[in-house]
Amino acid sequence: MATADFDELEDPLERLERNERQGTLATRYFVLSALAVVASIVLILVIVGGVGDDCSNVDGLCMTADRIEIVMIPTLLSLVLAVICGWKTYKVWSRHIRWRPWLFATYGMWMLTTACLLGTSTIAFVEVG
Repeated sequence: MATADFDELEDPLERLERNERQGTLATRYFVLSALAVVASIVLILVIVGGVGDDCSNVDGLCMTADRIEIVMIPTLLSLVLAVICGWKTYKVWSRHIRWRPWLFATYGMWMLTTACLLGTSTIAFVEVG
């Protein structure tokens, strides 16, 4: 098997360094994505106001229009970032680069998306009191 068929880098040391960078890049992507989702939640809460301000129903679900934004925007942001991470995983895998860190970052992004959906919907729709 020729080197040009398998990989575009001729130097094995450069290939090794490129492969070793994938773990750092994937971790950085996940951490920055998580920070972006948390920042979007905080920004929406600052712009819209507190979560419990408009809710007068103490015994059940309380659903208002501004609370939908708290759930939808961060969850959609997290979903888009998870799909981008999955696409990055595919592109790295197709180039025969070390792709497992990106796969773990994709798993983390799907867990973050689920946690964001569950957490923000619980905060927005359920009034505790």
